[in-house]
Amino acid sequence: MWTDHALQDLSDQEEYSRSELSQVFLREKPDLTDSAFRWTLYNLQQEQKLFRIDYDTYTTTKPKILPEYRPLYTDKAKNVLNRLSLRFPELLDFVVFESVLLNEFLNHQIAQNTIYIQIDKDVSSFVFDSLQEDFSGSILYKPDKKEFDRYWTKDCIVVLDLISQAPLNLESPHEIPAEKLLVDIVAEKSIAATFSPSELPFVFENIINSYRIDMRKLNRYAGRRGKAALVRKLAGGEK
Repeated sequence: MWTDHALQDLSDQEEYSRSELSQVFLREKPDLTDSAFRWTLYNLQQEQKLFRIDYDTYTTTKPKILPEYRPLYTDKAKNVLNRLSLRFPELLDFVVFESVLLNEFLNHQIAQNTIYIQIDKDVSSFVFDSLQEDFSGSILYKPDKKEFDRYWTKDCIVVLDLISQAPLNLESPHEIPAEKLLVDIVAEKSIAATFSPSELPFVFENIINSYRIDMRKLNRYAGRRGKAALVRKLAGGEK
């Protein structure tokens, strides 16, 4: 395959960013599109020919210690995060998730993105009103599945309450950690609606095999959301 020829240009002693890998792949396949590049990068990780070791860092050799999960947000999600941080600097308890983050782990890719803001319930309605002023398009407030299916549009922003005792990334408190992501994709109906439930076992397997997971945090948060048994089963704790 053309990817094998491209990988021959990489050193097992070096680290590479996504942009550097894109340039290497384009030399081998000049007609490679952005979406095809993302899919190629995903497949190479599944085949364990490339390994993501940091936020935007890859190697051709398997790391001895699995890296921490760091989400690669789209520009719009970054814009939402930055707007909230600037407008409400005292607001610490909010987490950003977007559905296309799951494309790293899914067989069938999500084409239409949804951005989720999980925020302290005491201020979530106020922040929702503020976001309506800043962003055009559909913005939904704590929708149930029926409302989500009816009013969703591309790049829709969904405001949800942040569940107490949710695991957070202390260094980057607004980035969703792997433990929270794993539980939210089964516990939050509007998130679960963005992909096929048949993919759940593959998502869990791919995340757990690719990143460090604190099983105590995972199970504690799953219990808080009433999904302890299901998460334990998907994570391989039950046969």
